[in-house]
Amino acid sequence: MDSNNLFKYIFALVVVILIGYTIFVIAHNKSNSINNELDQTSTLTNIKTDLRFAIAELDTINPIISHNRNVQEITKIIYDPLVTLNENYKLEYCLAEEIAKTDDVTYIIKLKKGILWEDDSNFTASDVLFTIDRIKENNSIYSENLKYVIGVDIIDSTTLKITLSEPVDFFEYNLTFPIMCEKYYEGEDFATTLRVPIGTGMFKITEYSSNVIKLSPNENYWNINKKPMATEISINLYGTIGEAYGAFKNGEIDVLSVKSNNIEEYIGTLGYKKIEYKARDYDFLVLNTDGTIFSDVNIRKAISLMIDKNSLLASCFDRGGHVVSNFSLDMGSWVYNKDLNVDVDTERAFQILTDDGWDRTTNSWQKKYDGRNQRLSFSITVNSNNNTRVAVAENIKEQLSRYSIPVEIRYLSNESYNNTINDRNFECAITGIRLGFSPSLTTFFGENNIANYYNEEVNEIMNIVKNTNDEGLIIEKYNRLYDIYLDEVPYIGLYRNTEMVIYSQGLVSNMMPNCFNIYHNIDKWYRQ
Repeated sequence: MDSNNLFKYIFALVVVILIGYTIFVIAHNKSNSINNELDQTSTLTNIKTDLRFAIAELDTINPIISHNRNVQEITKIIYDPLVTLNENYKLEYCLAEEIAKTDDVTYIIKLKKGILWEDDSNFTASDVLFTIDRIKENNSIYSENLKYVIGVDIIDSTTLKITLSEPVDFFEYNLTFPIMCEKYYEGEDFATTLRVPIGTGMFKITEYSSNVIKLSPNENYWNINKKPMATEISINLYGTIGEAYGAFKNGEIDVLSVKSNNIEEYIGTLGYKKIEYKARDYDFLVLNTDGTIFSDVNIRKAISLMIDKNSLLASCFDRGGHVVSNFSLDMGSWVYNKDLNVDVDTERAFQILTDDGWDRTTNSWQKKYDGRNQRLSFSITVNSNNNTRVAVAENIKEQLSRYSIPVEIRYLSNESYNNTINDRNFECAITGIRLGFSPSLTTFFGENNIANYYNEEVNEIMNIVKNTNDEGLIIEKYNRLYDIYLDEVPYIGLYRNTEMVIYSQGLVSNMMPNCFNIYHNIDKWYRQ
């Protein structure tokens, strides 16, 4: 072989090797790209793409009418809302492309174009109007969302105008209800029909029987970035939650949400994982800052530093299910980025009172006003029919008695309690609220709030926040409000309830449940 032919041979061999290496690298990277979405111990050949969920005590699969917790959870992957909320309760557009607030009570909603129902019909503004009407005329769990909606006008097939009777802070967060298809219900009574609703969501119902509902991926799903790995979901139906617990224990269910804080009594402690998250029921002490002893900010501060909330929870909730909470937004909201919990610090509390002119005797704290001694004592108003809050009031009374602060408990009937709270005829009261998903703080700091609390800077913050969509500005203003809250203590947060998701060890998921949706990231879920 002459030198020229040898050179050509070597060159050709090098080219072949380089091409082969390039193909190998591309294939290897593609394989890694796929497997990076999987658990490190999984391969494309050993995963299971069928998931198994549960509904106990099914009433109807129609999410507008259903009052079943499991239905409301599962239908979030079948029926889309105008807007949804992520893991941090942050609003994200779903079927809506844009929402514009034109004045305090008017909103223009622009819908995404090209969205199809699973039967290939077009999603339009008429479907939104139809859904709103059905919610308002039925006893829906979403009725409260639309409480102040007095008008819905269709501008064109992808545009609506919603008019409210009065301003609602962060109203967009109320648009999280699932949208139903108007044409699908032509000639049907929405409230009584047995037709299985169609949706625009990630999955669609393919089978509906007395013991199982089966889902498969919706080929018309509009979000091309969320193609699910699951090829089938079986939703097993059970007559009672106890039956569902038994099925989970036997390995027949992959994931189940529970409220029970003693779940181990039903399913044991082995063979599954669990995630506990903060829920929406928030209890607190409201301090009447107008015309009572709690007009004095120093007394409010001192009392807040004397109450041992961990001890309170251990005494009143010995079976768990609750956590200390000092602020309404601390259940995971995107605007809550400070720790507002107040630890017990009796030394500092005593110093605050002393600096304010109070002297501690054997049985009380006293201070001279106009030559007369005033004793530091107050009453806690509580609903006598709420056994939990009664126990909490009595625990706080016992704690403060150790520091020479006598507390009287006013046990009132339901009606008397509600009238007393509404009339602001109390010094201090234990109350609570089931929180919404928006970052609104109107209940606590708005006009005519239950603490009779007024602060000019807080008022300005509230006005700024409700009139801006600038997320950075909202966080900045709320951070300032948090500082004022800790300094002025118009409320003393106590605790909130927790809920839990249990799931099998074989389920691979980036599980991030919250009160709005336990199926975040379900497009990446699979079984091993």
